[in-house]
Amino acid sequence: MKQWKGFITGILVTLLVLGLGGAAFAAVAQKQATLDYNDIKITLNGSAVTPTDANGAAVEPFAIDGTTYLPVRAVANALGLGVEWDGATKTVKLTSEGAAAPAAPSNPGAYSRTNPAPIGTAQSVSLESYSYGKYSVTAVIEESIRGDAAWKKIQAANQFNSPAPEGQEYVLVKLKVTLDSSEQDKAVSFSDFNFVPYSSTSAEYKDVVVVSPDPGFGGSVYAGGTLEGYAVYCVDKTDTAPKLVLGAGYDGSGGIWFSMV
Repeated sequence: MKQWKGFITGILVTLLVLGLGGAAFAAVAQKQATLDYNDIKITLNGSAVTPTDANGAAVEPFAIDGTTYLPVRAVANALGLGVEWDGATKTVKLTSEGAAAPAAPSNPGAYSRTNPAPIGTAQSVSLESYSYGKYSVTAVIEESIRGDAAWKKIQAANQFNSPAPEGQEYVLVKLKVTLDSSEQDKAVSFSDFNFVPYSSTSAEYKDVVVVSPDPGFGGSVYAGGTLEGYAVYCVDKTDTAPKLVLGAGYDGSGGIWFSMV
């Protein structure tokens, strides 16, 4: 492990982390820190990402006091986001407009309970119920926030929302469901309870009752309509791969599975 200890300005750390470069230097307070380099690697959906700065030069991730710092530009590029540094307001601006959409799976049928679809990957399923007859939907988890960041948004949504139970934490996901077709001309209702949470070991989690941030997920749509909004689930803090299933049978078979993180 390499260590470099010395006085570095906060803005220098920012530039290393962002990989933005340019005339962003400003008068800021100095801070003494230890930068730990230990051949930290970045992967996206299993593929290696090589972080670079605005000039294409390699930038190595590092850790300070146990927190790992990644180059924002490299991460943004990997996710298809635009990134720029606003020196006047000292703001990193990430934009999704014009960004590349997540790649469609080459074999959608490959996703399953043991291999759930990653965030941003849409799946379709045909369902049938006594109330609605046969219908088909396409669903996707558009984004996921976990832990303290999720709790801050949930707490802000309603002052009476309670913290997650001991040993657990909230996962806030943004769901999008489109009713592709329906054999009956009826509005089909959906809620967050249609998506059932499971642990990485496939044990079902209990439902939680909290007020979700706006817009909350749920409502009724006719064929061609789309519902989009946030849903809240609670998982073990040690669970690194919780998942959701939509449309599973009473015996747990079938349905479409999604990774929650």
